[in-house]
Amino acid sequence: MMDASDNQIDGLRLLLSGKLMEGADTVDVENPSTNTLLAKAPQASHAQLDNAIAAATRVSDWKQDDALRRATLRAMSEIMSANRDSLALTLSLEIGLPFKVAQDEISASATFLLYRAETEAPLDVLHDDARQRVEVVRKPIGVVGAIIPWNAPMLIACEKIATAFAVGNTVVMKPSPLAPLTLLQFGELVSDAVPPGVLSILPGGAELGAALVAHPQVGMISFTGSIRAGQAIMVNAAPGLKRLSLELGGNDAAIVLPDADIDSVAPRLFMGAFYRSGQVCAAIKRLYVHRDIAASLIEALRNVAETAVLGDPFDPAVTFGPLSNRQQFEIVKGLVDTAVSQGGSVATGGSPLNRPGNFFPPTLVTDVDESNPLVQQEQFGPALPILSYDSIDDAVDRANSTQFGLGGSVWTSDVDAGTAVVRRIQSGSVWVNRHGLVLPDTPFGGMKLSGLGRANGNVGFDSYAELQTVSVAKPREAKSR
Repeated sequence: MMDASDNQIDGLRLLLSGKLMEGADTVDVENPSTNTLLAKAPQASHAQLDNAIAAATRVSDWKQDDALRRATLRAMSEIMSANRDSLALTLSLEIGLPFKVAQDEISASATFLLYRAETEAPLDVLHDDARQRVEVVRKPIGVVGAIIPWNAPMLIACEKIATAFAVGNTVVMKPSPLAPLTLLQFGELVSDAVPPGVLSILPGGAELGAALVAHPQVGMISFTGSIRAGQAIMVNAAPGLKRLSLELGGNDAAIVLPDADIDSVAPRLFMGAFYRSGQVCAAIKRLYVHRDIAASLIEALRNVAETAVLGDPFDPAVTFGPLSNRQQFEIVKGLVDTAVSQGGSVATGGSPLNRPGNFFPPTLVTDVDESNPLVQQEQFGPALPILSYDSIDDAVDRANSTQFGLGGSVWTSDVDAGTAVVRRIQSGSVWVNRHGLVLPDTPFGGMKLSGLGRANGNVGFDSYAELQTVSVAKPREAKSR
């Protein structure tokens, strides 16, 4: 078993323009497995934020030096890979991920950095003939303010850093005060590999985030988090017409067609809903099952759920750790309790474990409809409402009758039929016989209130760039007499 006492997480410092320094204050970070103090993390002051932004603005060679940017991203990726277990240990301690899952997040984060080190921003040539050359190039915006959530801090941070750097931007990052430790450790590890001014990592609360958004020298805000917070960012960013990339909440629907192979799809549906205890923006959060197979699929899902092992994230036998913080634990518990009080039935789970920590088992809830808060809201935890339907048109209408539009999926033995149905789902990403797969080369983002812009792939460059049209008239040859 991994020994969590091996990690030194006290004394972490801010990364500010290439220098490691103490914060102006501290915040208590709890261990979600025990609800006891894990560490006191530094918090940045407004003056430190101003200094970081000023330093990021002064950087000049970075914008033009593509080779330097690639080398920096490659070096950061190598450092992450070399320190995978240490970073994963911190990640497990502060957000409760099973250690193996935390290792996977660190490896995926390194992959995102390496992907951008090895890809080029698109160059669109619209005309190139005897008369003219017209092309569209991607230019850096300047300083990108990156605001990171608590649920997958390392992966989301690296996705933002990688694309911002690849275009030529600098980054001032604000981790969540609920999960700052892994990013602070990352900052210490890469401090010598990143040119001064290019990256600062400054944890803080809502006031610091608001100051970052409103700062006149910040040209773009890249945010992952709730719809409400995203709306507030749009308001605060409006005076400066800042560029925005917003990946906001999701309430992803999965539709299981009547021809689905229950034994095959049940384990994959379960992981689509409950991976990382459901604390994933693109997790399955509503499950629509054809009435003919609903009872059989619920039984199959219950059988999978009852194999789950909750406990110490560093025990290799454990498959699910605690919810990442007490606030989210109370939200999930409240939604399940309300569902039951309004007539819902719990097929499995439903109650917290009788032990310290934020442990809530995978929970299946039936006998609810669209009016129930567990269906209406983004639960962001291990509680899945299961709803039956009679016609595919009805299932699609119900899946789309929401303000959310992040992801959706269809499950079937007929891939062509599933593809036809999934195209009708109003979400930024849709899948057939899978859910939530996000890759560095695949655009990802939301429709409706689930966000603006797209991350990843070539499309992702455009969210972090100003598009400039370059039109050149070519000299005409003199007419011969």
